Amino acid sequence: MFVLDKGNSIHFYDNFLNDDVVYHALESYWMKIFFMWLDTENINSSDWISPFYKTTFSNGKKMMDGNPIFSAKSRKDGRIIRVIQEDPIDGDVFTSWRNSTADSKGILNELVIVCTLNSHNLEKVKKIIISWIVE
Repeated sequence: MFVLDKGNSIHFYDNFLNDDVVYHALESYWMKIFFMWLDTENINSSDWISPFYKTTFSNGKKMMDGNPIFSAKSRKDGRIIRVIQEDPIDGDVFTSWRNSTADSKGILNELVIVCTLNSHNLEKVKKIIISWIVE
């Protein structure tokens, strides 16, 4: 589904911000890889709802801005994962943080990861997500 080059980029998805088909394939890729990671780590995947965040406008049109490209929420403890994917033209981007916000239903704990898609960043995303889930 993707092609790796010597520069460590996953080229199939590079045009995700400008191509509906590529964008939908990328959303599917993130969802599949997330659930594959859960299965590999023997984490109950049925505990997770994905996608969690609504990514369409009120008229039904997809936002297609990469924020989020992937989201999931734990049924068990309510923690949320949000992955924001940046355009590879911006260079190699990777950062993550945790948000805690309060609403009428209580405190929401969210792990946010912002990255460009390449195999090196995917390994970092996996490590951060899995360690956050099992802590």
